[in-house]
Amino acid sequence: MVTIFADKDKMKMQEFFPQNKSRNGAKRNDGFNRAIPSLRVAPFRLLFVVVLLLFCNTVSALEYIRFTHNGRERNEEGKILAEDRRGIDFLARDGQAYYIAHSNIIARRSDDTPFVPYTRAQMLERLRMEFPPNQGFSLGTYGSFIIVYTTSRDFADWYGRLLQRLHQQYVAHWRRLGVELSEPEFQMVAIVLPNEAVFRQFAEREGTILSRGQIAYYHKLTNRIVLFDMSGVQTFQAGTPRRATTIRMFLSQPEAYDNIRTVIHEAVHQVGFNTGMHPRFVTSPMWVLEGLAIFHETPDQRDWQVGWTLGPHVNPSRLARLRQYLFSRPHADSPIIRMIRDDDLFRAQATALDNYALAWGLFSFLHQTRPRELAAYLKILQGKTFDSEDTCRIRDFESVFGDDWERFDEHFLDFVRR
Repeated sequence: MVTIFADKDKMKMQEFFPQNKSRNGAKRNDGFNRAIPSLRVAPFRLLFVVVLLLFCNTVSALEYIRFTHNGRERNEEGKILAEDRRGIDFLARDGQAYYIAHSNIIARRSDDTPFVPYTRAQMLERLRMEFPPNQGFSLGTYGSFIIVYTTSRDFADWYGRLLQRLHQQYVAHWRRLGVELSEPEFQMVAIVLPNEAVFRQFAEREGTILSRGQIAYYHKLTNRIVLFDMSGVQTFQAGTPRRATTIRMFLSQPEAYDNIRTVIHEAVHQVGFNTGMHPRFVTSPMWVLEGLAIFHETPDQRDWQVGWTLGPHVNPSRLARLRQYLFSRPHADSPIIRMIRDDDLFRAQATALDNYALAWGLFSFLHQTRPRELAAYLKILQGKTFDSEDTCRIRDFESVFGDDWERFDEHFLDFVRR
């Protein structure tokens, strides 16, 4: 699940950037994605927007802002993504994005210093201030990831190696298929909290609403993964056998399969938004975001050191759900067309599980039977911009895979049966 924005900011952002409907009926409900005004405007305004974009991309003035956010005062350096009479969209040097109402700005200045992300050393220093060692927090670095943790070092090491492997194999896999991916601009941060109670308190402070039983999330604005130690800290207490044995103990637990699947799912979101697979401030179709994450999430129980390899592996629980959904009752129209058009199917309790399974099935089908075309389709989505991203979903799909939906559905159903 991708958490788009903190609930406290949702009303403000939707007020600042009014909702529109796309031509296929899908609502735009991510206020941050409306950061640049519509380009379907009068010519003089279009010219103004183009000049503004060119100016922002070339000057990159550094902005220094002191403001209140979620009831706390913050000092940040960064750049303005968009500004209106009511507030600004702001990207900080640590990769976090904010909507800041003008009424919440305490002080503000700018200079001509170029915008560059914090170095790893600077990020570590900032994280130590945010998560002080005297409160039990430690930091670990693993490739492009920084892990903030209150668990044992063994668990943090296991999780760090898991994220590192995912990043490396994910990028290598999609580049082989012709998808252009970049190195992360920002350090990717994961926060591992000691237990579920602390995890839920942390999410509440961020303004994030969790579903029942949720154990991890990626927050699109903070650009962080947040989770808790599902293994039980006692597994990794000092005095236990060597690391390989303790990791084996964790991976052998009955709940380990679902736990690994969940943390990989959220990490796929984070890696995707940081390597350019998905534009971070553009609304990507939910079926692509979730289908890709589920496609990679399945654990590999043969790997006792980490418990995951890229795969793809069959996802048994999703496959069972997909077959039940597709074959237990007739469908008046194509479930695939409905899913591509309507992101709300992933949010409504009555339809979410069916469409998560369908997204995985469709992604698996395209990857196995039409991988080069899938890569071409992903490249189309990578090129989406503020106004174009959500207006022609079916047309984008048909431009690569064709418009013979009867034949397409027939091949897909045959794939699922097999």
